[in-house]
Amino acid sequence: MEIQKVGMEDYSAILTLFKEVKAELNKQNNDQWKWLYPNRFTHKTDIKNGSMYGIKGTNNWVAVVTLDDTQSDKYQSLSWKDTEGKVCCVHRLAVHPKQQGQGLGKKLLHYAEHLARNQGYTSIRIDVYKTNEAAIALYKNNGYEIAGEVRYPLRKSSYISMEKQLN
Repeated sequence: MEIQKVGMEDYSAILTLFKEVKAELNKQNNDQWKWLYPNRFTHKTDIKNGSMYGIKGTNNWVAVVTLDDTQSDKYQSLSWKDTEGKVCCVHRLAVHPKQQGQGLGKKLLHYAEHLARNQGYTSIRIDVYKTNEAAIALYKNNGYEIAGEVRYPLRKSSYISMEKQLN
């Protein structure tokens, strides 16, 4: 399965992928992604900006990730290791529930890191919902280190903010 940039012609399929991922999170009592976020506007912006990449299965998109330099204002209070370099962020890494456990998240993460290095970034930051133990393990197992926690409105739990230096 090859990783490719997601185009606007794929918008409807991306909405379907996120709907199914959100439903699975809901089954697990994980309120990380609800109706408020991520939403249609977020996905459309990612695609229009050319920052969403994914893996397409036989008929559908099975995994996606967004890579850009948009950081939360809440990151300013954290102790990051990379304070001088060019920083980017991984957002909205999602794998279809039926495809989870097959290494697609890791594959997308490594692709994002490769892309970031090629674009001159020196580190990647991400935040992940504190109750999403599988995602936290994925990032830790791939060299991401915890920089602190942030809170977002309308969320029960905080988010673990992580960083990986690329140099």
